[in-house]
Amino acid sequence: MSLTSQSLNIEQLTSQTAQLVGLLETFLDTLQSESSALKSNNPDDINQILPIKEKLSEEVGQVTVQIEKSLSPHDLSLSELLSIERPFKLAPASEKNIQTIIELSQKCNDLNTANGIAIQILNNINQQTIQIISGQEQSNVKLYDAKGESSASGKNKQTLGKA
Repeated sequence: MSLTSQSLNIEQLTSQTAQLVGLLETFLDTLQSESSALKSNNPDDINQILPIKEKLSEEVGQVTVQIEKSLSPHDLSLSELLSIERPFKLAPASEKNIQTIIELSQKCNDLNTANGIAIQILNNINQQTIQIISGQEQSNVKLYDAKGESSASGKNKQTLGKA
């Protein structure tokens, strides 16, 4: 099946998908900046990036809703457009945009997941450091012996120093 300009506004779809591509490229750049800030342990940069990331995420969502609205009268969805096995052809510009959206979405998802994991690891390190400094008992800490086998830590409650 081939979609024609009479059944779907191809120019509008091409424009909307191009807008989504631009937003995803900017979002990916922002995620890369966040990753660099995490690697350099720069909390000020991370705090500056967060509102930008949030705003871009909202904009991506808004454009996605717009695309869905323009497709819904034709019983289509964005997921069908992004499907590899869609039963219709699009204009070459729309096809290119759709392929780019798929690639950028995957890259953004992967990098956002990696950044989230890095943030969680840093949070865990910070929590353990606070527990050590304050002398709180640490629970479920696994230690490894010379053979690489794990064992539970003893319940040592020692502070690093006293003021």
